[in-house]
Amino acid sequence: MFGRVALDTYIDLRDVRVSGYVSVGLITLVAAASVWGTVNDWQGGSPSWSFLAIVLLLPAAVAFVVWYRNATHNAEAIALHGVRMVSQVWKASDPDQREVPFAERVASPLIKPWQYAFLTMVLCDVLESLLLDTRVYVVFSTLSTLCALGAAGLACFVVFRISAMQQRFAVPIRQRP
Repeated sequence: MFGRVALDTYIDLRDVRVSGYVSVGLITLVAAASVWGTVNDWQGGSPSWSFLAIVLLLPAAVAFVVWYRNATHNAEAIALHGVRMVSQVWKASDPDQREVPFAERVASPLIKPWQYAFLTMVLCDVLESLLLDTRVYVVFSTLSTLCALGAAGLACFVVFRISAMQQRFAVPIRQRP
């Protein structure tokens, strides 16, 4: 008697685009300041640019945490599964793996290198600050910058890709009767 009514499927997700753009912008500024600081170090200049990179790291970290909290919230809503790590957020957010059981989903192989590059950058920054008035300061400054560039590039990729994947879930999908 009554026909079946088609409803739209919609998952209420937080918008991660703005916090993602802010994170990526600040991460890029940290990497740029680190490069400029290292160039100044090579020329015997002041370490103030390297210090600027460290100062910019705090707002970049805050912006990333805001993005990550929202992306984690979205991933849990999408996958209906406890999500805490970046690899799990990727697995939950990937619409191409929607039909695959969560335990069998695959995360991006670039997540681990990004995390290792970031940790190496932090370690080099610590060593750089401890060895400020020595000859090896420039070595650790250069290593820190190389790791910062690698970590920044990979972080930007991960943030953009997860944000784009989650955005696909936020768009209502018309169900056909």
